[in-house]
Amino acid sequence: MRLKNLLIITAIIIGLITGLLIYLGKDSIDLDNLVTTTGAINTPDPVTARETANGPVIGFSSSKNTFAWLGIPYGAPPVDQLRWKAPRPVQNWQQPLLALKNADPCPQPWTFLAAEGGSKGDMVGSEDCLYLNIWAPQKLSADSTDPSTKLPVMLWIHGGGNNLGSARFYQGNNIAADQQVIFVSLNYRLGQLGSLTHRAIRNTATNPEDASGNYGLLDIIAALRWVQANIHTFGGDADNVTVFGESAGGRNVFALMASPLATGLFHKAISQSGSSRTESLASAENFHDEQTQPGWPVSSNELVAQLLINLNIATDRSEAIGDVNNMTDAAIAGLLYKQSPEALMKANLQTARNRDRVHIPQLLRDGHVLPSQPFAEVFSNAETYNSVPMIIGSNRDEEKSLMASDPRFVDRQLGFRLNIKDRADYQRYAKYYSQRWHVLGGTEMARLMTGSQPSPQQNNIYSYRFDWDSSPKSWAANLPELVGAGHGLEISFIFGDFAGGLRLPFLYGEETRDEREALSKAMMNYWGQFAHTGSPGKGRYLQQPDWIPWGENKPNTMIFDSVADGGWRMENYSPSVEDMVTRIESDTEFKQQKDRCKLFVESFLISYHSSDFWDPERYSNLAGGGCREFDPYVFMDAF
Repeated sequence: MRLKNLLIITAIIIGLITGLLIYLGKDSIDLDNLVTTTGAINTPDPVTARETANGPVIGFSSSKNTFAWLGIPYGAPPVDQLRWKAPRPVQNWQQPLLALKNADPCPQPWTFLAAEGGSKGDMVGSEDCLYLNIWAPQKLSADSTDPSTKLPVMLWIHGGGNNLGSARFYQGNNIAADQQVIFVSLNYRLGQLGSLTHRAIRNTATNPEDASGNYGLLDIIAALRWVQANIHTFGGDADNVTVFGESAGGRNVFALMASPLATGLFHKAISQSGSSRTESLASAENFHDEQTQPGWPVSSNELVAQLLINLNIATDRSEAIGDVNNMTDAAIAGLLYKQSPEALMKANLQTARNRDRVHIPQLLRDGHVLPSQPFAEVFSNAETYNSVPMIIGSNRDEEKSLMASDPRFVDRQLGFRLNIKDRADYQRYAKYYSQRWHVLGGTEMARLMTGSQPSPQQNNIYSYRFDWDSSPKSWAANLPELVGAGHGLEISFIFGDFAGGLRLPFLYGEETRDEREALSKAMMNYWGQFAHTGSPGKGRYLQQPDWIPWGENKPNTMIFDSVADGGWRMENYSPSVEDMVTRIESDTEFKQQKDRCKLFVESFLISYHSSDFWDPERYSNLAGGGCREFDPYVFMDAF
């Protein structure tokens, strides 16, 4: 049943209108209805000829009076012995490279986010995937040698849990033309190919980058280095680069701010629905039942053990553990390099507690690419991270996109009509779950970064919350109630694109066209002004409410909503970790104490968002000590 599969993947990773997907569903998807440029045949335009450090490229004329260059390599193919290595330089070319179509996505299990044809269970993409795309206004690009006309650069990092996704979906023509910026998007390695730490790889590496395990993050850093070396020829200002991304893309933005290797490569940052979770090497590598430092069920040792079972080298997990402990680093490395992406994905799914979700330990605190300290500690001192102006925000109902596919909360009548079982319970848990996004990847980060500045006058952190929930209601699904301002909904507004890209059918009704376009224009103007100046201010054309920096006890958050629901305006919104803990402690609606304990663990220990604020003593004493009988790791369904 194609819809169910698509629904689960979408809700877990990008959360785009789950109920709608069930309404549309089937086992595969017609990409022509979702992606408008993937299969397009573009005609090379001689005016777009540019000379990069690696060789000449030619693009094409795109819509909105822009030029586009698709599929420019920024790193050598990370294949064979380069698989788990930092990206290497591209081999130069002499003949013009026709940059007319999107490159393959990086290897991943099929979902619509790959922008590839397929069905559930397929592996799509290619390991040769380190390519980027560029859009630029034609007027400036035609005279790109004039230094006085250089435009800000906005580099987009796609979401997908660092397991899924592709640059293909994101067309930069609207934002490039309307905001007069150079738009760049990129592919980066995903899943175990993008994040894997193991002694066998670490001990056989020849430099700290190769040993780090943070290969996807290193790809993004390599793309930023490419921008520094080449973006001038496309009309961009290498001294004015904004990195921005959504979901895992926002999480990677935080990682760039923390990475000493990214210092000086960007100058502003925007995290949309990001998170601040990182992993220690022990949690990412060790067997999950090790006594001293247990790892996750999806750790690299568990992966290797499962591969040994799948290859009939070991008969069961106990034997596989013995083999892993006795094998040399060279033998394990050799085994890993021989595996196909399909074999790695299969083994990962077999180790996961919840096999509907593909998880990997990611953003590894290796001490070189990323600091050894958690982000909550790193961002407490402006001297320990890349302190640049930043916009941080999330959507009001982030988690509803996932809850809409959760049988605990929703059932399907007649096979597809979505019905909320208990509306009060649904709204209550939606607020709990969504607040994790707001606090752990939002207000706490704003609070830490603001407090790290030498003086209040140097505060350049801006907060937002996206509240638009005017999707259509129908007999099949009440989307405003079911999904609301769900995860990923703001992307179309930022890109000014309600017809292509990540847009899904029936998401937008004709009756909301004017209000959507007005809100989209406002958001694009704020993002554009921020890219130009480092402050969203009153927007690109100085006609909007003034977006002022974060402050604890003042209007500190820009709310984005339809005009009918208050429009875009500043409000005070400062939820904290303590607010979350207090609410869980005092809530009298839990049906049993175990539910309270599980929610606490899901919020602060094993969530996607962060474990930096986990307090085992507070957990033990929660509600008079009622959680002492529950080992927090029994709730590890997410992994």
